[in-house]
Amino acid sequence: MALNRTSLPRTAEAVALAELRDAIVRGDLAPGAPIRQSAAAAELGLSVIPVREALKTLAGEGIVTYVPQRGYTVTELSPDSVDGIFRLRELLEGEAEQDAAARLRPEDVAAMRAALNDQRAAVDAADVAGVIAGNRRFHFALLERCDNEWLLRFVRQLWEALEPHRALSYRRAAAAGDTDRAEAILAEHEAIVTAFEHDDAPAALHLLAEHRRGGSADFHRLLSGSAPTV
Repeated sequence: MALNRTSLPRTAEAVALAELRDAIVRGDLAPGAPIRQSAAAAELGLSVIPVREALKTLAGEGIVTYVPQRGYTVTELSPDSVDGIFRLRELLEGEAEQDAAARLRPEDVAAMRAALNDQRAAVDAADVAGVIAGNRRFHFALLERCDNEWLLRFVRQLWEALEPHRALSYRRAAAAGDTDRAEAILAEHEAIVTAFEHDDAPAALHLLAEHRRGGSADFHRLLSGSAPTV
């Protein structure tokens, strides 16, 4: 067939996609920030074409927004958007957690504990990227035990839609020296992993649902001012 592609464009697109996604998750590209294709391509040492394709992928995921004549920007969420995302997280993530909890292995719980320890160290060091990475590893040590890959795919997309604002929130809090909410999140994670360590999945699932509701409130506070989010 005449549909074969060379490996270089595919690899270049993968590099562009990974680097752009990481920059957004880290908060290096904040909500509302423009993404200039030519500048991004030059910085990555790529042509504009793979960068453009990567941006199209991110736009399809809702992480960036395209406006004709203006180009791409990191998506800014409205309060209504946050409500919609957390409503879907309540439905989809809650189901994924329930499925995953039935399949959870001791090594998965140990991975949650390790991620929490890394997150705690990152909070102490005011390492925003480390806090975000530890938070994600904590939750996905559980979620990735879900046996429904389609369900997990949508859960990942919902998480990634929130990541730019999560990074912005932690950066604002770190700049202000405010660790209260970050410490509260650590305490919530501690209660969740302790419940799993004691084989009390119902308690852990209840705590996860409460944790998610707190995250929704945090995002609303962020959109109106500040507060670190989960």
